[in-house]
Amino acid sequence: MSEKRIIEITAGRKEICISIDEMADGNNEKDVRCTVRAELPFGLKQLAEFSDLAVAGGIITIPRFVEETDLLTACFAVSTDGGTVVPGFSYVTKMEGIARNNEMYPVFDNPKTLSECGDDYVNLGISQTVININILAIMAVETAKPVIPFELNGRTFLFLKSATDELDGFFGRMKKLGITVTAILLNAPKLFDSTGEEALLSKCVHPDYDAEYPHAFISAFSAKTIEGQIYYQAFVEFLASRYSAGDDGLSSLRGMIVSNEVDSQYIWGNAGRKTPEAYMEEYTEVLRLTMQSARKYYANMRVYISLDHMFNRTFDATEPLCFYKGRQVLELLNQYATESGNFDWSVAYHSYPEDLRYPDFYNDRTAEFNFSTPRITFKNIEMLPAYLSQDRFLYRGKKRRIILSEQGFNSREDDLSERQGAAAYCLAYEKVRKLPDIDMMMHHAYADNFAEFGLHLGIRKRNPDGSLGEARPIYYVMKDMGTERERSRVNDARDFIGAELFDSILSPVILMGDDPLADNMQFQDNADGDEQ
Repeated sequence: MSEKRIIEITAGRKEICISIDEMADGNNEKDVRCTVRAELPFGLKQLAEFSDLAVAGGIITIPRFVEETDLLTACFAVSTDGGTVVPGFSYVTKMEGIARNNEMYPVFDNPKTLSECGDDYVNLGISQTVININILAIMAVETAKPVIPFELNGRTFLFLKSATDELDGFFGRMKKLGITVTAILLNAPKLFDSTGEEALLSKCVHPDYDAEYPHAFISAFSAKTIEGQIYYQAFVEFLASRYSAGDDGLSSLRGMIVSNEVDSQYIWGNAGRKTPEAYMEEYTEVLRLTMQSARKYYANMRVYISLDHMFNRTFDATEPLCFYKGRQVLELLNQYATESGNFDWSVAYHSYPEDLRYPDFYNDRTAEFNFSTPRITFKNIEMLPAYLSQDRFLYRGKKRRIILSEQGFNSREDDLSERQGAAAYCLAYEKVRKLPDIDMMMHHAYADNFAEFGLHLGIRKRNPDGSLGEARPIYYVMKDMGTERERSRVNDARDFIGAELFDSILSPVILMGDDPLADNMQFQDNADGDEQ
């Protein structure tokens, strides 16, 4: 028998077609019969089995739906009648004619992005925004509160009406303003308006979540429990169906970021102490599930992995099972995705200065212009698209999309740091405009947050009573970028930073590879001021 391999799995409206490549000559495919088994990822539950299937024209065809179950997100195993497993892809790799909404992903005039900012969306020329959505704040299992039912695969899931009404209001406002929304999907047991419902926590919180660790702000999503997978899929599909594909004035959702800064998972996506390999194997399947589920509704939904500014170092080198290198995480994601059926993942990066307390990223010492760089900050942001442009990272010949979904320039409440922040934003904006792979430059935050580790990252101050305070200099720079006043702002920033330094950072010489000296260099793994 000739060697066969699965090279594509295509899902249509009613059928799933598994394409088989014959690697050698000499076998008549009409004599080959196959069995296809569909399971939940990680083999948690068999969903269906199809026997005695013919390979017609190199394709095995099975129904997409079995009773009320959609096999779109299943893991597939194919074997011949002799019991030989056919190697190759095991997940749907292409979707055709499925989505309700086939609009192209928007093209933006500028990368300016800001979270909820009222009238300042218009004042500042903002066309993109982000919103945190916590699965533990919107779903319910046992509740007397009003709910919205959502049907998926023969089960009914409950979404709190009060939380949904708030989201409806937000997405409706964004739609009217013409603002594109990217949602940050979180699994936060204690924060982000979690209801704390025990029945829901037991289904959604990762079974290895370290609840005793005081800084475990967010749990990972679980792909290795049946209920974890099912509830997460319902969460994604509810949001996508309601906010990306409807015709009721709410369709402004175009991207989903899965969890937060997963390379520092013990704080921002806690799944207990795990090797980076074990963590990323599970995270890859969550990311894939997100894309497959969301693109049932919006064909061009962007799905992102979230990373902090660490690249060849970690937040804490003494805890290798808790904190990983960003570069390693990207390599593992690409490896696992490619092995089982590559998919269209993108990157949401947090390019803060090396020390979050100081806004002058242009003086960062651990941001280098080569692949060995300890960090990637705005100083060397070019290195991220350069790294992802390598052939092994391409998806169907195209480069991965990048958004800078969280970064900010801290004010130490003095004139110097606020001038530094304004100049830093201007330089960062000019750098991002030169990089076509980057779609967003999100500033965190609109106003100071008293709970954010003593940082003052707002473009507006926050008054002691919690009300909105006066605008900082960075506010006015942000407003002018992308207008006729941009050149004046650039000149001011160049004068403040210094022409030579400004120009060298704006147009750096980069090394498309590793620094040959890097192996002989020692970098401090916990520089003062590293904060998340």
